[in-house]
Amino acid sequence: MYSFLFILLMSFTFTQEPCDGTCFSEEEVMNITNNIKELQFDVEKYEEIEVNLNSQIQTYIEQERLNQLLIDDYKKQLEMSEEMIKLVKPKWHENKYLWFFGGIIITSGSVYLAGQIK
Repeated sequence: MYSFLFILLMSFTFTQEPCDGTCFSEEEVMNITNNIKELQFDVEKYEEIEVNLNSQIQTYIEQERLNQLLIDDYKKQLEMSEEMIKLVKPKWHENKYLWFFGGIIITSGSVYLAGQIK
């Protein structure tokens, strides 16, 4: 589009000798062409920036998805560790103090009863 405009303006510069309407001086034509070139450069630069930003957005979306999957895996791991703790935790009858004091009571009771025999 800009190249078409540039060609159109250049054609006006070469055919301006029998000027019927608005005539541009050589300096005005150069200013217009320089402005067109600057605008073309800006458009190209903004397109590159847009492509870069779109790629960054896609990267962030993918990273967010991976983070969510990682969070879900950590939740599953936490649930499994809680189940493992329940399986490994000793029951009330596996308490070593209970067995120790029970043994002392049974042994002392046996010794006491053996001492009562005449």
